[in-house]
Parts: sequence; C-alpha cells; structure tokens
Amino acid sequence: MQISVRWLFLLMAGLLTTSSYAAPKPSEEDIEHIREELGVNGFTAPSIEVILQELDSLKPIPFDKVWREVPENTPQDRFRLALSTGAVIADGFLAVASEKQSRIEPVGRALLRLAKGLGVSDRVSKHSRSILEKAARQQWGDIKQELVRTQAEVETAMMGLKDEEIAHLVALGGWLRALEITSSIASDDYTPERARRLIQPELLDYFLDRVSTLNPTFKKTKLGQELEKDLQEVKRLTTKPVETPITADEVKQVRDLARSLNKRISSSDE
Repeated sequence: MQISVRWLFLLMAGLLTTSSYAAPKPSEEDIEHIREELGVNGFTAPSIEVILQELDSLKPIPFDKVWREVPENTPQDRFRLALSTGAVIADGFLAVASEKQSRIEPVGRALLRLAKGLGVSDRVSKHSRSILEKAARQQWGDIKQELVRTQAEVETAMMGLKDEEIAHLVALGGWLRALEITSSIASDDYTPERARRLIQPELLDYFLDRVSTLNPTFKKTKLGQELEKDLQEVKRLTTKPVETPITADEVKQVRDLARSLNKRISSSDE
C-alpha cells in the first residue's frame, strides 16, 4: 500500500459537495444505493483515520518546508472552489499529523468559508468549532476522531446531492496538495524507496478519466487545460517497470508540477 499520497488525495470524495439549498437527509438504504451509483467505497473515500496513520508513517515531517499559508480568497466558480476545498483539507491533515496547534485555526476558518461557498456549512460548522476547541487543548487524538465524524457527516450530504463531479474535484484537489507534500518530502530526503511510493498508475488513470468527463466549460479554462496536461506528465514521469524507482530529478519534476497546479488553483486569476 502506498503512503499518504495514495490516500490523502481521495479523502475528499466524501468530504464536501455543492448545493444552494439544504438537502434532505437520505436513509441508510438510499445512501448505500447512491454510493453504489457513484462508485464511492473504501478506495475512493478512505477513512480519515487511515490517512492520518499514513501521515504518521512519514514522521518526522519537515513541516516548515511543506507547509503553505492557507489561501484567504474564496473562488467564485464551483470547480476551483471544490479543488481549493480539497487542498485545504489536505493542509489540515498535515497540521494535525505534525501537531501544529497554531495552524489549525486558519485551516478551520478556511474550511468554514469554503463550505459556505459549497452550500454545506451547516454540515461543517459544528465539527470545525469542536476541532478548534480541541486544538486549543492539544487533544490530538480527539481531533482525529472529530475529523472522522466530519467525513461521515459531510459524505452523507454528498450522497444526498449525488454531485459526482464536484466530489471528484474535491478529491483531486486534496490529492494534488498531498502529491506536492509527499514529493517535496521525497525530494528533500531522496531514497529510491521513498520515490517508488509515488508510482501510482491506477490512481492517475482514475483521475485522468474523471478530468476527461468534466464540464466542457471548465475544460476550456487555463486551469482545466493544465490539469489534464500536467496529470498526463505526472503519469509519464512515474510510470515505471516493477521495482524501478523514480529518479531524484523526476521526483523534483513531479513536485514542481503539483506545486504549479496548486498555485493556480489557489489563485484568483483565470
């Protein structure tokens, strides 16, 4: 099983989606049926507990080298909003895994702002408040459990709305930020074993397939075009025969591609 870059990407398939109204709460039977239709399962929406365990395996994390200031802008289009939400959630996991109390508050507030834009603030607000309160007391174990409950709560909203496109974009945004973090760590302390963990052909195929089916309007934007092009390049760099690691230079190229995409996602420019 791959390290956090394999899992951190896709927590977002169940974390946030969009709506301009409060969705009715579906029954458990309805949720399971919708999950089946959307293909949401333990692979596409892994437990946050699993993600945090994977991050723990990377310790000690060079936090100052991989942290970024959480963007303060709220994107106006739903595509960039979904990608930004996933990226900020990934930032939150990094802060929790590194037990950085001072970084939890900006993440929590950004999530509330983005959740409002996505139309699910009612699902996120109570958990965000609890996370902030527990971070003040440095109750990291409790924060992990609160994040697990947050995922379950908001996934229910996603299932009720059946918004597959936005769910995948939130997932992709989280994965791209995770890829930047993980490839930065691998580049900073390169070993063939660490680099080999970036080889994920089935995952890249999954996202490339999702991107290919996105709304044509979004695909015509610079961001939409760069997403597909750069994902193809990441796949080229990381597609290797069995037992063949990525070189140190290739790891740096993957890091730079992920970093460039994340900067464009968080930018207010088209």
